[in-house]
Amino acid sequence: MKLWLCALLLPLMAGCALMSTSYVEPAEYDLSVPEKPLPEVRFELGTFRNLSGSDRRFLYRESDGKMFSDDYNRWLLSPDLMLERQLHRALSPREEVRTGGRNGRFLRLGGTIYRCEFDRGQKKAVLSVDYTVRVYVDRRPVRTENLNVSTEQPIRGNTPAAAATAMSECMAESIAAVRALLLEVNQDEQKAK
Repeated sequence: MKLWLCALLLPLMAGCALMSTSYVEPAEYDLSVPEKPLPEVRFELGTFRNLSGSDRRFLYRESDGKMFSDDYNRWLLSPDLMLERQLHRALSPREEVRTGGRNGRFLRLGGTIYRCEFDRGQKKAVLSVDYTVRVYVDRRPVRTENLNVSTEQPIRGNTPAAAATAMSECMAESIAAVRALLLEVNQDEQKAK
């Protein structure tokens, strides 16, 4: 009886082994943003929220509005953490601002990511962020400025690396806009002293 059962199950198990798919390691991508420090602006990074629907996996929008995520291509971090990291790298706040306390006048930058996706129909990367700059004097908020930055960059090629490059260009454009806002708010605050 045991021999008969083994003879019956052996072809079944061999078929399952032949049909199983091999594991594919997901590719991870990071953003690359040029560094342009702001040593003249005393600011710190606050928190960023991610309401884009994107997590670490690449998020694609079809022409009919259908969204799907890619299990095989993903970001190194979630979009909110990636943006915080890129802002920190690109604008590099001075060390004494981060560790020197919050007395005096300083700016805090935060925001919300609404879109971080790839539009397949139009072959472009899309990033939409609402930035908030709060001015503090001796730990009290005295002023708030908001900036909505929506950027789109064409995806040049049909690879995930080309898509990541386009999103890096979106991020660089977005950071350049918020950099200009930080400089403007800082200049206004210097005049107000």
